[in-house]
Amino acid sequence: MSYIVVFTGEIRALFERRKAISALGSEFGFSFTQIKALMASSRSQLRKTADRAEACRFVQKLWVAGWHSKLFLDSDLLHSTKESVERGASHLPVVMGKLHCEGSQLQLCAPRNWVVCNNLNPNAEIQAGDTELNRYLIVLEQKRTELPEELSLTDYAEAQMQQCLSKVSNGNLLSGPQVLERDWQMGLLYEMGANVGKDSVQYMVVFFRGKESFYTLFLWTSLQSFAQAKTEFIQIVASFQCSPESETTAESKASAVIAV
Repeated sequence: MSYIVVFTGEIRALFERRKAISALGSEFGFSFTQIKALMASSRSQLRKTADRAEACRFVQKLWVAGWHSKLFLDSDLLHSTKESVERGASHLPVVMGKLHCEGSQLQLCAPRNWVVCNNLNPNAEIQAGDTELNRYLIVLEQKRTELPEELSLTDYAEAQMQQCLSKVSNGNLLSGPQVLERDWQMGLLYEMGANVGKDSVQYMVVFFRGKESFYTLFLWTSLQSFAQAKTEFIQIVASFQCSPESETTAESKASAVIAV
């Protein structure tokens, strides 16, 4: 999974056009030919990185230079400076912070308004949410020693999804599996719907395989709110780390994101 910063060619309101164009050369080192090509395109990819903090800093650099930009996680739009400012929000993407869950060695970041919960699932390694917006997350772990040694992530995910769908009211698979390619691990993402009491709920379910365990992330909200929450859910999933050798990387990324 990669963060991609896209140059939109749109100048910030009240920012001098000549100054903004000049900054593309002085601040970013683009030649006259490159600047001309940028101005002729409404979607030029300027930065691609696995580090969210680096991508956010580049968005900020473009903003200071007078330009709007968009931030994607692969093909999913996470943030548009223009759209965000127009609705009165910050020009920068949402600030993510590390979730501190007692007893868990896993690494996970979430928006600052998310809090650790203790009443979602007693078996969860991590449970958290935004109680005002009714957005929630649990992370479950299953030791690989409890399962056949040759069991693949694909087979595990398929079996777990079948079980999940059979246990909920009106469970239905909406999409998946979608492969999540990452430098340090591969994941599989599904979306499913269900009824909880009288409420319709939509889930994002993501599976990862670590050296010793399989991990399942459940993120959910009401059916009518899911489309808006999906961007937030995708960012949380992108921050998940389960491999011991990647622990230092996850820590440094989380800290860097907080500092943006």
